[in-house]
Amino acid sequence: MGMNKSDRDLVLYGLDGSNPLGFLAAIGVAIVAERFSPGLRFGWRQTGRGWRPSLQRCGEDEREFSERVLKALRDAPTTVFDIDKKMPFGVDKFADALHEAQEISSIGDRRNVDLLAAMGTELHPDNKSGQFQDSKFRMVRSGDSAGQGLPFYVKANLENLGVERLHLTLFGTWDYRDEGYSLRWDPIGDQRYALRWRDPSKSGLADGPGMMLAADCLAAEALQWFPTLPVGRQAETTGFLRKSRREIYFVWPIWTPKLGVDTVRSLLVLPDLAKDPIDHSSLARRGIQEVYRSQRIQQNQYYSNFLPAEPI
Repeated sequence: MGMNKSDRDLVLYGLDGSNPLGFLAAIGVAIVAERFSPGLRFGWRQTGRGWRPSLQRCGEDEREFSERVLKALRDAPTTVFDIDKKMPFGVDKFADALHEAQEISSIGDRRNVDLLAAMGTELHPDNKSGQFQDSKFRMVRSGDSAGQGLPFYVKANLENLGVERLHLTLFGTWDYRDEGYSLRWDPIGDQRYALRWRDPSKSGLADGPGMMLAADCLAAEALQWFPTLPVGRQAETTGFLRKSRREIYFVWPIWTPKLGVDTVRSLLVLPDLAKDPIDHSSLARRGIQEVYRSQRIQQNQYYSNFLPAEPI
Protein backbone atom coordinates (compact mmCIF):
# COMPACT_ATOMS: atom_id res chain seq x y z
CA MET A 1 0.00 0.00 0.00
CA GLY A 2 1.42 3.39 -0.99
CA MET A 3 1.85 6.23 1.47
CA ASN A 4 -1.04 8.65 1.65
CA LYS A 5 0.01 11.98 0.17
CA SER A 6 -0.99 13.81 3.36
CA ASP A 7 1.34 11.56 5.41
CA ARG A 8 4.50 12.49 3.52
CA ASP A 9 7.08 14.38 5.52
CA LEU A 10 7.49 18.11 5.24
CA VAL A 11 11.01 18.75 6.53
CA LEU A 12 11.75 22.26 7.78
CA TYR A 13 15.41 22.38 6.82
CA GLY A 14 15.82 25.95 8.05
CA LEU A 15 15.12 25.17 11.71
CA ASP A 16 18.08 23.77 13.62
CA GLY A 17 17.10 21.67 16.63
CA SER A 18 20.42 22.38 18.34
CA ASN A 19 19.74 26.13 18.36
CA PRO A 20 17.37 27.27 21.14
CA LEU A 21 15.69 29.71 18.74
CA GLY A 22 15.41 27.03 16.05
CA PHE A 23 13.84 24.62 18.53
CA LEU A 24 11.39 27.21 19.86
CA ALA A 25 10.47 28.21 16.31
CA ALA A 26 9.74 24.56 15.49
CA ILE A 27 7.43 24.32 18.49
CA GLY A 28 5.77 27.53 17.34
CA VAL A 29 5.26 26.07 13.86
CA ALA A 30 3.57 23.00 15.32
CA ILE A 31 1.26 25.13 17.46
CA VAL A 32 0.34 27.42 14.56
CA ALA A 33 0.01 24.71 11.91
CA GLU A 34 -2.25 22.61 14.11
CA ARG A 35 -4.85 25.35 13.75
CA PHE A 36 -5.24 24.69 10.02
CA SER A 37 -4.09 21.05 9.99
CA PRO A 38 -5.67 19.38 13.04
CA GLY A 39 -4.02 16.08 13.82
CA LEU A 40 -0.62 16.96 12.39
CA ARG A 41 2.32 14.84 13.54
CA PHE A 42 5.69 16.26 14.57
CA GLY A 43 9.09 14.64 15.03
CA TRP A 44 12.73 15.29 14.20
CA ARG A 45 14.90 13.94 11.41
CA GLN A 46 18.68 13.76 11.50
CA THR A 47 20.01 15.23 8.26
CA GLY A 48 23.37 16.32 6.92
CA ARG A 49 22.58 19.72 8.44
CA GLY A 50 21.72 18.32 11.87
CA TRP A 51 18.36 17.74 13.56
CA ARG A 52 15.47 19.22 11.57
CA PRO A 53 11.71 19.19 12.32
CA SER A 54 9.65 16.83 10.22
CA LEU A 55 5.88 17.28 9.95
CA GLN A 56 3.13 15.03 8.62
CA ARG A 57 -0.53 15.65 7.75
CA CYS A 58 -0.07 19.32 6.91
CA GLY A 59 0.62 19.12 3.16
CA GLU A 60 3.92 18.99 1.34
CA ASP A 61 3.98 22.22 -0.68
CA GLU A 62 6.54 24.47 0.99
CA ARG A 63 5.18 27.74 -0.41
CA GLU A 64 1.58 26.95 0.45
CA PHE A 65 2.60 25.88 3.94
CA SER A 66 4.51 29.14 4.49
CA GLU A 67 1.51 31.17 3.36
CA ARG A 68 -0.83 29.29 5.67
CA VAL A 69 1.50 29.69 8.64
CA LEU A 70 1.75 33.45 8.02
CA LYS A 71 -2.03 33.77 7.77
CA ALA A 72 -2.51 31.81 11.00
CA LEU A 73 0.02 34.03 12.76
CA ARG A 74 -1.71 37.19 11.58
CA ASP A 75 -5.20 35.90 12.35
CA ALA A 76 -4.30 35.13 15.97
CA PRO A 77 -5.49 37.83 18.41
CA THR A 78 -2.87 40.12 19.94
CA THR A 79 -4.92 40.58 23.12
CA VAL A 80 -2.19 39.38 25.45
CA PHE A 81 0.42 41.63 23.86
CA ASP A 82 -1.87 44.67 24.09
CA ILE A 83 -2.18 44.64 27.89
CA ASP A 84 1.03 46.61 28.35
CA LYS A 85 4.00 47.50 26.16
CA LYS A 86 6.53 46.32 28.73
CA MET A 87 6.98 43.19 30.83
CA PRO A 88 6.64 42.68 33.70
CA PHE A 89 4.03 45.24 34.66
CA GLY A 90 1.75 45.82 37.64
CA VAL A 91 0.56 42.65 39.32
CA ASP A 92 -3.05 43.88 39.65
CA LYS A 93 -3.29 44.50 35.90
CA PHE A 94 -1.79 41.08 35.26
CA ALA A 95 -4.16 39.33 37.68
CA ASP A 96 -7.15 41.02 36.03
CA ALA A 97 -5.96 39.87 32.60
CA LEU A 98 -5.57 36.31 33.88
CA HIS A 99 -9.08 36.32 35.28
CA GLU A 100 -10.59 37.67 32.05
CA ALA A 101 -8.67 35.13 29.93
CA GLN A 102 -9.80 32.29 32.18
CA GLU A 103 -13.43 33.36 31.84
CA ILE A 104 -13.40 33.15 28.03
CA SER A 105 -11.03 30.21 27.57
CA SER A 106 -12.23 26.81 26.40
CA ILE A 107 -10.74 23.42 25.58
CA GLY A 108 -10.64 24.47 21.93
CA ASP A 109 -9.15 27.92 22.54
CA ARG A 110 -6.59 28.31 25.33
CA ARG A 111 -4.15 30.59 23.51
CA ASN A 112 -4.62 33.72 25.62
CA VAL A 113 -4.63 31.97 28.98
CA ASP A 114 -1.62 29.85 28.01
CA LEU A 115 0.34 32.88 26.84
CA LEU A 116 -0.45 34.69 30.08
CA ALA A 117 0.62 31.66 32.09
CA ALA A 118 3.86 31.73 30.14
CA MET A 119 4.45 35.40 30.88
CA GLY A 120 4.66 34.95 34.63
CA THR A 121 2.81 34.41 37.89
CA GLU A 122 0.77 36.84 39.94
CA LEU A 123 1.79 35.07 43.15
CA HIS A 124 4.60 36.57 45.23
CA PRO A 125 5.04 39.83 43.28
CA ASP A 126 8.09 42.03 43.72
CA ASN A 127 7.55 43.99 46.91
CA LYS A 128 9.40 47.06 45.67
CA SER A 129 8.03 47.43 42.15
CA GLY A 130 4.60 45.82 42.60
CA GLN A 131 5.21 43.85 39.39
CA PHE A 132 4.62 40.15 38.81
CA GLN A 133 7.53 37.72 38.53
CA ASP A 134 7.99 36.98 34.85
CA SER A 135 9.36 34.32 32.51
CA LYS A 136 13.00 33.34 32.11
CA PHE A 137 12.34 33.75 28.39
CA ARG A 138 12.11 37.50 28.92
CA MET A 139 15.70 38.26 28.01
CA VAL A 140 15.26 41.82 26.76
CA ARG A 141 14.99 44.90 28.90
CA SER A 142 11.69 45.03 30.82
CA GLY A 143 11.08 48.44 29.28
CA ASP A 144 13.41 50.41 27.01
CA SER A 145 13.75 54.21 26.89
CA ALA A 146 10.34 54.36 25.20
CA GLY A 147 8.75 52.09 27.81
CA GLN A 148 8.59 49.19 25.35
CA GLY A 149 9.49 45.60 26.08
CA LEU A 150 8.72 42.03 25.05
CA PRO A 151 4.94 42.41 24.37
CA PHE A 152 5.50 45.42 22.12
CA TYR A 153 8.43 43.74 20.37
CA VAL A 154 6.43 40.58 19.58
CA LYS A 155 3.58 42.58 18.08
CA ALA A 156 5.85 44.90 16.09
CA ASN A 157 7.84 41.97 14.67
CA LEU A 158 4.68 40.24 13.47
CA GLU A 159 3.46 43.38 11.72
CA ASN A 160 6.68 43.46 9.68
CA LEU A 161 6.77 39.77 8.75
CA GLY A 162 6.36 38.75 5.11
CA VAL A 163 5.98 35.39 3.43
CA GLU A 164 9.36 35.45 1.66
CA ARG A 165 11.32 35.79 4.88
CA LEU A 166 9.10 33.25 6.62
CA HIS A 167 9.67 30.76 3.80
CA LEU A 168 13.44 31.25 3.94
CA THR A 169 13.41 30.82 7.72
CA LEU A 170 11.53 27.53 7.47
CA PHE A 171 13.21 25.98 4.45
CA GLY A 172 16.37 27.91 3.59
CA THR A 173 19.66 28.93 5.16
CA TRP A 174 19.45 31.64 7.79
CA ASP A 175 21.19 34.79 6.58
CA TYR A 176 20.43 37.12 9.50
CA ARG A 177 19.40 39.94 7.19
CA ASP A 178 16.25 41.04 9.01
CA GLU A 179 15.83 44.15 11.09
CA GLY A 180 13.48 44.16 14.03
CA TYR A 181 13.34 43.58 17.76
CA SER A 182 15.49 40.60 18.67
CA LEU A 183 14.11 38.62 21.61
CA ARG A 184 17.66 37.35 22.21
CA TRP A 185 16.89 33.63 21.96
CA ASP A 186 19.56 32.93 19.33
CA PRO A 187 23.12 32.46 20.70
CA ILE A 188 24.43 34.44 17.73
CA GLY A 189 22.86 37.47 19.39
CA ASP A 190 25.47 37.32 22.14
CA GLN A 191 27.39 40.28 20.75
CA ARG A 192 28.83 41.78 23.89
CA TYR A 193 29.96 45.38 23.66
CA ALA A 194 33.57 44.70 24.64
CA LEU A 195 33.94 42.08 21.88
CA ARG A 196 32.54 44.21 19.03
CA TRP A 197 34.67 46.27 16.74
CA ARG A 198 32.10 49.07 16.52
CA ASP A 199 29.64 50.75 18.88
CA PRO A 200 26.45 48.64 18.46
CA SER A 201 24.27 51.74 18.82
CA LYS A 202 25.84 53.03 15.57
CA SER A 203 25.96 49.72 13.72
CA GLY A 204 23.85 48.49 10.83
CA LEU A 205 23.38 45.14 9.11
CA ALA A 206 26.73 45.51 7.36
CA ASP A 207 28.48 45.58 10.74
CA GLY A 208 27.25 42.31 12.12
CA PRO A 209 24.41 39.81 12.23
CA GLY A 210 20.87 41.04 12.15
CA MET A 211 18.08 38.71 13.14
CA MET A 212 15.62 36.18 11.74
CA LEU A 213 12.31 37.93 12.19
CA ALA A 214 10.12 34.92 11.40
CA ALA A 215 11.96 32.71 13.87
CA ASP A 216 11.32 35.17 16.69
CA CYS A 217 7.64 35.44 15.72
CA LEU A 218 7.20 31.67 15.73
CA ALA A 219 9.18 31.24 18.94
CA ALA A 220 6.89 33.73 20.67
CA GLU A 221 3.98 31.39 19.88
CA ALA A 222 5.93 28.53 21.46
CA LEU A 223 5.79 30.28 24.83
CA GLN A 224 2.29 28.82 25.27
CA TRP A 225 3.91 25.49 26.14
CA PHE A 226 6.34 26.92 28.70
CA PRO A 227 4.32 28.24 31.65
CA THR A 228 5.93 30.06 34.56
CA LEU A 229 4.95 28.75 37.98
CA PRO A 230 5.78 29.58 41.60
CA VAL A 231 8.18 27.18 43.29
CA GLY A 232 8.18 28.34 46.87
CA ARG A 233 8.34 32.10 46.46
CA GLN A 234 10.44 31.95 43.31
CA ALA A 235 8.99 31.95 39.79
CA GLU A 236 10.38 29.14 37.62
CA THR A 237 9.80 28.67 33.90
CA THR A 238 9.12 25.30 32.30
CA GLY A 239 12.17 24.01 30.42
CA PHE A 240 14.71 25.77 32.61
CA LEU A 241 17.04 23.99 35.00
CA ARG A 242 18.51 26.02 37.84
CA LYS A 243 21.79 24.65 39.17
CA SER A 244 22.52 27.70 41.31
CA ARG A 245 21.34 31.28 41.62
CA ARG A 246 23.40 32.30 38.61
CA GLU A 247 23.72 29.02 36.71
CA ILE A 248 20.52 28.49 34.72
CA TYR A 249 20.02 26.33 31.62
CA PHE A 250 17.29 25.91 29.03
CA VAL A 251 16.95 22.16 28.38
CA TRP A 252 15.02 20.57 25.51
CA PRO A 253 14.53 17.13 23.93
CA ILE A 254 14.80 15.90 20.34
CA TRP A 255 12.46 13.01 19.51
CA THR A 256 12.17 10.95 16.34
CA PRO A 257 8.65 9.41 16.38
CA LYS A 258 5.94 11.49 14.72
CA LEU A 259 3.75 12.61 17.62
CA GLY A 260 0.59 14.65 18.06
CA VAL A 261 0.92 18.09 19.62
CA ASP A 262 -0.49 17.05 23.00
CA THR A 263 2.10 14.30 23.32
CA VAL A 264 4.87 16.68 22.24
CA ARG A 265 3.80 19.12 24.91
CA SER A 266 4.05 16.39 27.54
CA LEU A 267 7.64 15.61 26.50
CA LEU A 268 8.74 19.14 27.37
CA VAL A 269 7.91 18.63 31.04
CA LEU A 270 9.41 15.18 31.58
CA PRO A 271 11.19 15.06 34.97
CA ASP A 272 13.97 13.00 33.37
CA LEU A 273 15.12 16.09 31.46
CA ALA A 274 16.08 17.71 34.75
CA LYS A 275 18.18 14.79 36.01
CA ASP A 276 21.93 15.08 36.30
CA PRO A 277 23.24 12.97 34.73
CA ILE A 278 20.62 12.39 32.05
CA ASP A 279 19.19 8.86 31.94
CA HIS A 280 19.36 8.40 28.17
CA SER A 281 18.03 4.85 28.24
CA SER A 282 14.84 6.00 29.95
CA LEU A 283 14.40 8.85 27.48
CA ALA A 284 15.14 6.60 24.49
CA ARG A 285 12.18 4.41 25.45
CA ARG A 286 10.06 7.53 24.92
CA GLY A 287 11.60 8.17 21.52
CA ILE A 288 13.96 10.94 22.67
CA GLN A 289 17.30 10.58 20.91
CA GLU A 290 19.06 13.75 22.03
CA VAL A 291 18.89 16.34 24.79
CA TYR A 292 20.38 19.81 24.46
CA ARG A 293 20.98 22.51 26.98
CA SER A 294 21.93 26.16 26.60
CA GLN A 295 23.07 28.33 29.47
CA ARG A 296 21.18 31.55 30.07
CA ILE A 297 23.68 34.26 30.86
CA GLN A 298 22.98 37.79 32.01
CA GLN A 299 25.17 40.34 30.26
CA ASN A 300 24.09 43.18 32.53
CA GLN A 301 21.06 44.27 34.53
CA TYR A 302 19.00 44.68 31.35
CA TYR A 303 19.82 41.91 28.86
CA SER A 304 20.38 38.15 28.84
CA ASN A 305 21.44 35.69 26.15
CA PHE A 306 21.73 31.99 25.47
CA LEU A 307 25.17 30.48 24.96
CA PRO A 308 25.62 27.92 22.15
CA ALA A 309 23.90 24.67 23.07
CA GLU A 310 25.62 21.43 23.95
CA PRO A 311 24.25 17.87 23.84
CA ILE A 312 24.10 16.24 27.25
